[in-house]
This record gives sequence, structure tokens and C-alpha cells, in this order.
Amino acid sequence: MAAVGQVNSMGQRWLRSARECGLLPILILAAVVRLYGLTDSAIWCDEGSSLLLSQYSPALTWFHTAHDVHPPLYYLLLHGWMSLFGNSLFSIRFMSVVPALGTVALVIWLVRLIATRRAAVLAGVLVALLPIAVRYSQEVRMYSLMGFWLVGATIALVLWVKHPQRHRYLVIYAVLMTASFYTHYFTALCVMSHWAYLLVLRLSG
Repeated sequence: MAAVGQVNSMGQRWLRSARECGLLPILILAAVVRLYGLTDSAIWCDEGSSLLLSQYSPALTWFHTAHDVHPPLYYLLLHGWMSLFGNSLFSIRFMSVVPALGTVALVIWLVRLIATRRAAVLAGVLVALLPIAVRYSQEVRMYSLMGFWLVGATIALVLWVKHPQRHRYLVIYAVLMTASFYTHYFTALCVMSHWAYLLVLRLSG
């Protein structure tokens, strides 16, 4: 019960911070720019690779990705997504829009944890309009999903630094980083940046 109360309290603080930072208008802006032209271009080769791997059963996906350069989590989720929502061009690309919008919200939360409300609003707007973020949230690839996991993990790390006695933040961090590693191996670069962040904190303390 105590854990549930802590989660509810954390959720209430996040909602209060979201209202202060004008989260809804920023998310609407992010959604508009990501949905604009979502189906204008045809499927290209990398997207075709995603669709090919996602056609297999989960067991075969694990087998084939063992011989591929990318891990299996995105393909497994895409397989489930298409089972639920179909394989239209809008549907399969919209799967990347969803975590992209979540990433915008998480960026606002992250910046609010370490800086001012104004900085959080500015960060949210910049990520909402960032051309490379918009581009990769319109592709049938794993990059927007990886961004969602990594920003969430960074928030967990910052919360643990602020409250080192609350080990649940480390558990959340480990779960999100594991999900990210199973999404894309570029996650290793984020791990290195986290270690550098912790090293700087240690040396400055």
C-alpha cells in the first residue's frame, strides 16, 4: 500500500509539473508536425526490413535477429501492433509517433527536474520541432522507441541521484536501459554519458 501511495504521489507531482509547463499544447504541436505528411513517402529499404522481420512469429524473430545488426524488441512490438491495428502505412508509422510524443513529455519532465519551468517549456518545444526527431518518428524503425526508453531511464537516474535511498529508481533505470538495449545497441553510448554524469557528480562532490 505504501508503494502504491508513493507511485500516486509521484504521478500527482508529474501532472502538476505538466500543467505548469503547458504540456498539452506542446504535445498537440508535436503531434501535428509528426502526423503531417506521415504517409506521403513510400516504404523504403530499412522500413521494409522492419516489416519483413516483424512478419515472423516471436520465436523466429528472436532467431533471425540473432543474425541481424539490431536486437528484437522493436520487431516483436511491431508484430503485436500490426496484429491489433493492421498493417496500413498510417498504422505502422503511427507506432513510431506514439513513443515520440511520450519522449516529448519525458523531456519536459527531465528538464523540470534539473532546471526551471521556462527551460522545461523551451526544451519541450525544441524537441517537438526538432527535424531529426520528427523524421525518425515518421519511420517504421526503432529510433523513436529507443529515445523514449533512454529519456525515461535518464529521469530514473536523476531521481535516484536526488533520492539515493529510494532504490526503486535504480530498478526502473535497469528495466528501461535493458529495454533500450533490446531495441538498439546505440544505447551503449547513453550508458557512457550516464557514467560520465555520475563521475562528474562524484568529482565535484
